Amino acid sequence: MQTDPDIIALGYEPDLSPVDPYEVLIGPFYARPEPEGDYSYAFRVGEQHTNVNEIAHGGMLMSFADSVVANAAFAANDGMPAVTLSMNTTFLAPGRIGDLVECRPRLVRKTREIIFVDADFQARGEILLTVKSLWKVIRLRKAQAAV
Repeated sequence: MQTDPDIIALGYEPDLSPVDPYEVLIGPFYARPEPEGDYSYAFRVGEQHTNVNEIAHGGMLMSFADSVVANAAFAANDGMPAVTLSMNTTFLAPGRIGDLVECRPRLVRKTREIIFVDADFQARGEILLTVKSLWKVIRLRKAQAAV
């Protein structure tokens, strides 16, 4: 994987262990630990991430968003599995080739069964999209947890 030195200079590190093989194809994604214990995430929009209008494809942005809010949901669930129940996305501005898209997801609430995570994705000082997501906590059976 080729890394982006400008992103590294901002304190981000390449995510070398993406959860899904799909993320390897659409990345690289980067993560940066924050002083409060949570993380910020980033990726650079390349030509391979765009649509026919040469702006970031909505599906690409949603894939990055799903990965980012999943990380926050897993962290809120002590690293235990959770799956996407819903992810409402509002597109506000286009992402352009070369843009550094950054996000710091926010845990809104956690119940025994559902985790609520929101996120704003920014580039060039403006919000490109907002996400409100719900995650279903997966409870492993004792036999599964022992593996």
